[in-house]
Amino acid sequence: MKKEMNEEYLNRGMDLKRLALYLQKKIWLVLMLAILGATCGGIVYQVVRSMKMPVEYEAVSKLYISFGHDESGEVYQYYNGYTWNDLLDTDPILDIVMTALPGYERQQVQEATTAEILSDIRLLTVTVKGENEKFVREIQSAMESGLREFARESRELDQIEVVRSKAPERVYWDDRTTAACITGAVILGVLAMLFIAFGYALDESIYVQEDIEKKYPFKALGILTRNQKGLQPYAGELKANIHYLMGEKRRFAILDMDNHGDMRKLELERLLNREGTDGFSRNIQADEEFSWHIPSDEVSEPKGEWEVVAFNENVLGEEECRKIREIGGVIILLPFGTDTGRKTSRILSFLRNQDCQVLGMVIEQADEEFLNRYFA
Repeated sequence: MKKEMNEEYLNRGMDLKRLALYLQKKIWLVLMLAILGATCGGIVYQVVRSMKMPVEYEAVSKLYISFGHDESGEVYQYYNGYTWNDLLDTDPILDIVMTALPGYERQQVQEATTAEILSDIRLLTVTVKGENEKFVREIQSAMESGLREFARESRELDQIEVVRSKAPERVYWDDRTTAACITGAVILGVLAMLFIAFGYALDESIYVQEDIEKKYPFKALGILTRNQKGLQPYAGELKANIHYLMGEKRRFAILDMDNHGDMRKLELERLLNREGTDGFSRNIQADEEFSWHIPSDEVSEPKGEWEVVAFNENVLGEEECRKIREIGGVIILLPFGTDTGRKTSRILSFLRNQDCQVLGMVIEQADEEFLNRYFA
């Protein structure tokens, strides 16, 4: 049966509501990592932008072309963007330009200069790019002078005049800091979600009775919450289950896997020795809170008919097992939201070897807010 139960537990489906509540408690981690990712993304982008961006200057000149007339009186209009880009590399223009650029190579000038007609065939845009501001400025000036002189010597052109000459300016990459921040936030946010989901998949913590029933072949008797209130059902359900389990017996043992057995003993005795099937005294007002925290003056109160013998996991030995056998069995208390799966498996193996009967299991120190939302 144990093997079948373990296989069923390993093959269990995902409880989406439990997952949502689990993620709700971890959402702060996702938000913090997303903010960290945005900050790192912006910083890394700015560092790369300042260190890796090549130094480049650009100068743009706008020139107006006046075309000449052919023998029939028609205007020459066959110059287009490709023609001008090719013309700048040809000898007639380049020879004129190079006379004003002593010390420069023709290939440098050719690679640095581009020309294009954007819309109006009479408006020529010449762009000069280079790593040095002086280099760009001198080529720009020489190109403007060379084109004006070329127009004077060309029969197809009357003149070329400079409409606008923009001084060389440093070329920067587009500022994409915002995009870098968003990318960093998304990457770390997704990684955080995957990390949390991976942790959830490996998490063997106990949150609700169903977790016990799927994982162990024992009864899930109920829940001990941290601050039980009278309007909540968990105390009444736990008391009813213990009454039914023990029958006429009023003495049982508990084994606390969180090693706070003395406190859990007082909580259970206080619950079981109160009048009423709901776990509370009948003369308590409906809106009065019932607290698990035991006041110091109640520790010395006379004991009721119910007696709980408490043991802690960290001191469980031969003598403790002998007492458990004498009592007739033990109820194991599993801490809420804490992965004690391997430790519990070890203890269960030890109890089996000692012929100690496990009567059932109880979840202790449960988060009421989690439970109320889960069972809502």
